[in-house]
This record gives sequence, structure tokens and C-alpha cells, in this order.
Amino acid sequence: MPRVRVVALSAPPASYTAAVERYLTGAGSAKSSARIHRISLRTWGWMLAGEPAPTGPARRGTRPPVFAVTAIDNPAVPEVLAELAAARADGMDADTVNRELSVARKAIGWWQRQGWIAGDPTIGIERRPAPPDRTKALAENQIATLWRLDVGLRGRFFLPLFHPGICCLA
Repeated sequence: MPRVRVVALSAPPASYTAAVERYLTGAGSAKSSARIHRISLRTWGWMLAGEPAPTGPARRGTRPPVFAVTAIDNPAVPEVLAELAAARADGMDADTVNRELSVARKAIGWWQRQGWIAGDPTIGIERRPAPPDRTKALAENQIATLWRLDVGLRGRFFLPLFHPGICCLA
């Protein structure tokens, strides 16, 4: 049976940071999304290099250690990455953790399609369960009260959000 060989569509970039930039331009991300994706991928860059990622505001301006994107295929990376990702996730909200994991997986998939890497070191890292939704629906009488207010539609929407005590909506 013939073996399948992956052929790179272009030469892999010299560094992970360059691979991130090529992904952001090549994948067609919107400018606003690219900024958030860059922050997420820089954070993951630390963990892919085997180091804890910076947290809080410090992570926005930091650059990951310099390493070749092909180093992601090192067989030791998935285990170290899983430990670092789990430790980091314990101190962060689930939505951020899940968004960053999703961004990393999309970039890794794109790099695989370019032929720069073969494996996905995030396999086995699970999304965090979302926190329970604690919002409550308005009762019928509360909705009726809102519609009777002498304000425009916009006011009817925003009033209960910013003034929950108004109109028996508390």
C-alpha cells in the first residue's frame, strides 16, 4: 500500500511568532479579531515552549520565547502542554480558556494544512464547562409594565438592564 506524504505548501516560518503572523494574515481574520487571536496565540506560545504563560494584563504585550513552529511536533509537547493549560485554566474563567483553546486549535489546523506541522498537541485538552446561567426571565406582569412606559423601544430595553428596581423588575 502506498504511503501518503505531506508536502509543505510553503516553507515553514523561522519562528512560532512568524507562524502566528502568517496565520493571522493568511486565514483572513478581521483586524479586530486578529488582535485578540494574536494575544491568545502568544499566550499559547509560552505553553507550547514548555513554560507557564503570563496572566492578567501582562500577557497582552508579552512575546513568547523564540522557537521553531516545527517544534510543536515534538512528542513531549502534548503532555507538558496539557499540564500547563490545566494549571492556567484553574485560575481563569471558562469563557476565556475555551476561546483561547479554540483560537489555538484553528491556528494549529491551518499550520497543518500548510504542511508546517503534522500533529495537534491540544488533542486531549478539554473545554471547560461554562458557568451556570443565573439570569432570570421577566415575568409577564413585568413585561406588561415595560410596554406601558412612556419611553421609546430603546429605553424599554435598557431601562431594566441599568435600573433593575424600576417598574417592579427587581
